[in-house]
Amino acid sequence: MFVTPQPENVLDELLDALSSLGLPVTDGRRPAVDGRVLELPVVERAHPNPAEVAELVRSGPPSLLVADRISDAGRDVLRRGGWSWFDRRGHLRIWQPGLRLELPVPGSSRPRFHPGSNLWTTVGLEVALWSLVHPTEPVRARRVATDLGRSPGATHELIARFSHAGLIGPSTSRPLLPDLFWETSAQWPDDGWLALPATIGEVAERVGSDELLRVDERAATLGGARIAAASDLPARCYVSSPGALRRLRGLAGSGATRCLVRRSPIRWQPELADHPPDGDHPWRVAHPILCALRLAADPARGREIVDAWGIVPGSEPR
Repeated sequence: MFVTPQPENVLDELLDALSSLGLPVTDGRRPAVDGRVLELPVVERAHPNPAEVAELVRSGPPSLLVADRISDAGRDVLRRGGWSWFDRRGHLRIWQPGLRLELPVPGSSRPRFHPGSNLWTTVGLEVALWSLVHPTEPVRARRVATDLGRSPGATHELIARFSHAGLIGPSTSRPLLPDLFWETSAQWPDDGWLALPATIGEVAERVGSDELLRVDERAATLGGARIAAASDLPARCYVSSPGALRRLRGLAGSGATRCLVRRSPIRWQPELADHPPDGDHPWRVAHPILCALRLAADPARGREIVDAWGIVPGSEPR
């Protein structure tokens, strides 16, 4: 049947997918279309990132990749390499001599993400951020809840939603990368900034340095980004509490903008460990992934900076 032996559950999934499309299964358990038997090696992965897909394509003959989720970028790599795939969310491509098809599969074996279940709550943003800060670690509720300071129940519920959406693997519990980053950045709150004609030092004097988390281009450069004239741009900070933000509104007025502030969209705020507050720079600096998410919320200039930075987990080197 297949050139390489496969676990029964993978074979059953492929047979079910082909049957759901009305394609006949012949010779007992041999998938075939118009008498042409599917004769591709099958490779199974949980949710490979584009770099892993590219390595698969380079290292072996055209095969059929079976995965929980295959990103658009990963599909492009497979398509260019002449590979086939079965994305368990509901898409099948078969590409071999005499047998070529590419179409959605009804009744996918993966559970559907209910559109009424919102991923992008405050806790959801924190779960996504934690996953991106720890890209190689399993996303497990007890560990994540402890780090976030959230309840295990709420954290477990959000992880389940991400899993149902195909952004965290149901078997590996690891994030799908780089898709999780780009989908999170598209949902990252970045409106409602308050422009102040005051320096970041004056802002810190008003509310205290601990209330501020620097998330601007200067913070990104401290984390490795290359941004021309970053130090000439207005400082940009998240403010931890609504009371501090109310006090800062008193600084608003006419004059050139020297600092922008907004309420932090998250309670858990990972910091850049290499640059703790000191006498010369008394405010906190955000973790590079947090800076990258905020920058990438701008789909034009910000995404260009993030792409050039190479900070996104799972992205191919540029």
